[in-house]
Amino acid sequence: MSEIAVLGWDPMVTEPEGLMLRGGRWFDDGPFLPVELSRVAPQRHLTLTLRRGSTPVQVYWSLMATESVGEAVWNLSQRAECKPENVGFLDLVTGEHWCRTVDECLPDIRRWAEEKNREGRKIGVVIWNDLRPDFERRTRRELTPENVIDYLKGLRPEAKERALDYLRKTPPRISTPILEAARKALDDLR
Repeated sequence: MSEIAVLGWDPMVTEPEGLMLRGGRWFDDGPFLPVELSRVAPQRHLTLTLRRGSTPVQVYWSLMATESVGEAVWNLSQRAECKPENVGFLDLVTGEHWCRTVDECLPDIRRWAEEKNREGRKIGVVIWNDLRPDFERRTRRELTPENVIDYLKGLRPEAKERALDYLRKTPPRISTPILEAARKALDDLR
């Protein structure tokens, strides 16, 4: 029986409701991936995404409570409020993969999963949220801590509250330069 691992780095880790996780537990020894607060969500708050050139951080992982890759991808897409084609995957057996953001990380994800398998896991497939970063395109500003804080300050009250909630619920161990600047500015954002 092959297992499906899911990678996470955002409030999905602290609030996994709606995600079909085996045992509901996240592990903190996932692969190192380039994550940054770099996507404007439909509700206008910012979210963490894989972003080429960002400093890698160690992400979380869990096991899906299904053996169906299609069901796992669908479940993650529903939880992440995105289309299934925005879920990346790597099949360790066939080598088949889908990654639109940072495909250069596929060897790192493979090495990490193979290491877990040497430790006794039976991971056959790894999935993750593969939404593209779009802060610069959507805001017409360079992705810098100052520009992100200015953007967050300019949000309407309901979007600002959602942004603050997202920042508060992101696991504290996930630390990036822009995310940390936004966290430090939390009080000023209210």
